Amino acid sequence: MKIKLLIVTLVTLSCFGAIVLAFAHSAAASSDLAPKEARKLIAKLAGIDLPSYDVRVKDVSVTGDSAVVVATVETAFRFEKNGDKWRVAEIRTGNNKWEDLDMLVRALNSEKSERARVELDSVATALESFRHDQGAFLESNSEAVLIDHLNPTYLRRVIRVDPWHQPYQYAGTRNSYVLRSVGPDGKPDTPDDIVLSK
Repeated sequence: MKIKLLIVTLVTLSCFGAIVLAFAHSAAASSDLAPKEARKLIAKLAGIDLPSYDVRVKDVSVTGDSAVVVATVETAFRFEKNGDKWRVAEIRTGNNKWEDLDMLVRALNSEKSERARVELDSVATALESFRHDQGAFLESNSEAVLIDHLNPTYLRRVIRVDPWHQPYQYAGTRNSYVLRSVGPDGKPDTPDDIVLSK
């Protein structure tokens, strides 16, 4: 069963049913992001290789080295019925080319997990610098309080939420800390958590 959907694109294929994507693109300060280039980049988003004519760019707004692109993506989804419930099983990524949606979500979550590790590493490095200067780690059970103490002296960029839009967690004493992302399932203390501790 094929169902055609128009997808409003704003970049992270985190949810494939009703996909709203936010598109950030590093562009040289001297040049703007052209709609043609944005269309090509969206067509190859997250390993999906859509024909570029299935992507229609509506608006490109460039601010410094980032851009927001609003576009419409036309593709097809294959649904499966399990008992009395329908689920999206595959997405068409080209002419007669179908990709298993669960596999794409796993690949996306793997990429997001790596990004969370990098962000937690940045916070941990800043926290070590803080300890070096202050003689102890920050005593708090709030990641927001931690970031407020680290930014901008030790951490240039404010990092508050993980790639799944959940707040990072922090628990610290004078001599130890735990930094955590609850991971793809959004639940703490489960096997998919990403944790840095000392």
